[in-house]
Amino acid sequence: MKKVILFFFLLLQNLAFGQVATLDTVVLRIDPEIAVGGTSGKIYNEVTYIPLQNSKECVIGEISKLEVVDKFYIVFDRGLDQIVIFNQDGSYHAKCVNIPGLHKNSGMANNFNFNIFGDLAINRLKQEIFVKTNLDRENLYVFNYEGSFKRKVPLEASSPIKRFSGFAFLDSTRCVYNLNSSSLQQRTSEAINYMIYYSNNFLVDLKKELAYDPKTIAKGGDVQVTFDGPFYQSGSSNKCFFTRSYDYNLYLIDEKGISQVFKMLLPIDYSVPNDFLTNEEKYKAKRAEYLDVNRQKVYSISDVYNFEDYLFFKLNNNSYGEKNIFLYNLKTGSLLNLPKVSPDESTFFLPTITSNSSIKANDGNYIYSTFSSLELFNGHQAIKDKHPTYSAQLKRYFSTQTAKSNPVIVRLKLQSNL
Repeated sequence: MKKVILFFFLLLQNLAFGQVATLDTVVLRIDPEIAVGGTSGKIYNEVTYIPLQNSKECVIGEISKLEVVDKFYIVFDRGLDQIVIFNQDGSYHAKCVNIPGLHKNSGMANNFNFNIFGDLAINRLKQEIFVKTNLDRENLYVFNYEGSFKRKVPLEASSPIKRFSGFAFLDSTRCVYNLNSSSLQQRTSEAINYMIYYSNNFLVDLKKELAYDPKTIAKGGDVQVTFDGPFYQSGSSNKCFFTRSYDYNLYLIDEKGISQVFKMLLPIDYSVPNDFLTNEEKYKAKRAEYLDVNRQKVYSISDVYNFEDYLFFKLNNNSYGEKNIFLYNLKTGSLLNLPKVSPDESTFFLPTITSNSSIKANDGNYIYSTFSSLELFNGHQAIKDKHPTYSAQLKRYFSTQTAKSNPVIVRLKLQSNL
C-alpha cells in the first residue's frame, strides 16, 4: 500500500513537472529495488565479442560514442580527439583526424573544450558524418564513411544553433538540436527560451519545443547537468530519444516533433523534489550539493533505446558502483537489471555490460555495449579455472593482445518473449 501511495504521489508530481499530458504518454512504474537478474543464455539469443583492430593507424583511447551504420562502426574517441571507422568484423576502415583549415592549440591538448571533434551526428540516408567542432562555431564539417572531408556547412547567422550542445538527424535534411539555457543567441543578449529546435539543413528553424518556463524549469547552468547531446537513436532512422536533466520523461522525437513521451515514475527515494527546477530561492547554485548529500536521487536518465517491446535506459545518480542499467518490458511491466545478468557458457563466462559503458547503440536488430581491453582481460583472468572454449576471434584476441589494446564491442540480440 505504501508503494501505491508513493507512485500516486509521483504521478501527480511528474504530471505537474513535465507538462506533457496532452501528448501520447506511456506511464512506466520503475522500482530499481525489485529489478531482477538472470543468466546470459536466458536473456540473449546471440552474444558476439568484436575486438577492434589494434595497430598504429587506429589506436583508440576510449569509445565516447558509438554509431552503428550499414557495414561500419563509427567510433568517436573524445580523449584522442578523433573519429575512427571500423568494419563490422572489427578491422580498421578509415579515420577522420583533421579538419581543413583548423589547427588545435597544443597548449589546450588535454582540454575537451578545445577539441577539433566536439560531437558528431550521422545522416544515415546520405551516409555522411556531420562534425561539430569547438574550434569553429560558425560551421559544421562533413565527412563520408571513407573518412574523407567533403564540405563545410555554414550555420545560419540568425539562428541560435551556433550554441547547440547536441544534435541528431531525423531524415535526409531535417535535424534536431538541443540548447541549454545558459547559451546566448549570436549577436544578441537574448537568452535561449527553448530546449529543442528543429532545422532544415541547419538553415531554417522549423519548430521549437520544451520551453524554459519558470513554472516548470528555471534557466541557468545548474538546471542542466548533461551538456553532451542527450539524443539516442531509437533503432529507426527517423526517430530518436531526448532526455534532460532532473526530468524523468523520455521524449521520442520524429521529423514532426515530439511524438510520444514515456513518463517514468520512480520511488520517492530516487526522485528529486517536485520544485527542484523551479524553487530558485531554495535550490539555485545548490543543486549539485543536494545531489552530493542525497546520492541515490536520479539526476538524469541516459542511454535510452527502444528495441521491439523493450526499453533500455540508465539511471544516473551519485551512488557510484550501483547497478543502474535496466531493460523494461513494455508489455508485461517486468524490469531487468542488466549488470545483474550473470555470465555463463553462452558468453564464455565473460560479462556483457558494465555500469561504466552501459548500452552504446541500437541498430534495430542488435544492441551494443563496449569494454576496455583492461576490463575484458580482467574478466578473462577471473574465469581461468572455468576453462572456457573461446570463439576463434576471442582466442586470437587473448593470445595476441594485452590489457592496453583497443576496446571491444559486444553485439547482443535478445531472446524472444523475455
